[in-house]
Amino acid sequence: MSRQSWVRTEWVAVVTLVSLMASVGYAEDKPWSRALRGELYPAFQMLGSDAVTADHGVMEIEMGDSPTFGAGMGFNLNDHLNINTEILFGSMDMTARLTLAPEIETDLTLGVFLWNVNLDYNIFESRLTPLITGGGGLLRVHEGDERISETQVTGNLAAGIRWDMTDAIALRIIYRWLWTERFEHTDDPFEFDGVSASLIFMFK
Repeated sequence: MSRQSWVRTEWVAVVTLVSLMASVGYAEDKPWSRALRGELYPAFQMLGSDAVTADHGVMEIEMGDSPTFGAGMGFNLNDHLNINTEILFGSMDMTARLTLAPEIETDLTLGVFLWNVNLDYNIFESRLTPLITGGGGLLRVHEGDERISETQVTGNLAAGIRWDMTDAIALRIIYRWLWTERFEHTDDPFEFDGVSASLIFMFK
């Protein structure tokens, strides 16, 4: 499956879930509040592939799909607003090739460190609600012998759903767009997108 088809399939799935759960959540009338409750959760974030040129078009740098895993914590300021932070780790395949001689290329595997601070807005007060979120953070990529080691500021926007399945457990699934500042030597910033999922454990 091509990257365009994969992104389209992910996006259609998320939109379908948001629409379905928004209608259910809106109709729900059981009293419920997540306000003033803390959260801890394991987290998953897919960073989809992207390619940019470098050194004024002399080279092309391609980053492959990168699943990242980690943990997060958050706090519900009220039934709608949640502030949270996540730390995730993974690896990413990088290919660098000459633009005029694409058969000449170098392949590397980079370690990935991602830190996000986000503000979620849960549209409904109910257990089941669509949400939108955004924030910023840092992305660090590094290679084993430190030939490549760079950290850049990131921004992100996302939309999806949150389902408080019980009084103590919630599921959040979102589709996130994440972009970076321009890396050294690259002509443009990288842009990554993909599904993010968290199984949330709440406490007072």
